[in-house]
Amino acid sequence: MQNVSKSSASIDAWLTAADAALRTVSGGATASRPIPKPVGTLAASWVAPEHDASAMTDADRRLSGALMRVNHVGEVCAQALYQAQAMTARST
Repeated sequence: MQNVSKSSASIDAWLTAADAALRTVSGGATASRPIPKPVGTLAASWVAPEHDASAMTDADRRLSGALMRVNHVGEVCAQALYQAQAMTARST
């Protein structure tokens, strides 16, 4: 009877991992709140004085966006790695 529960737990772990993978690659997640806008004197604290976001060129904006996407992909891949390691790790 114990083998059945281990087998069931293994299947559950694989199904949970598959569900997480499909949810990740489907792109269904969206932001649940709007992008915050600076208000009053807080705006000055968001950006270093020597960096004015409005002074960025289009090329700088594209590069910044590309770098953020690469960073996000790295985070998604790291989470997948952690989930796979947790699924295959043996507990003694």
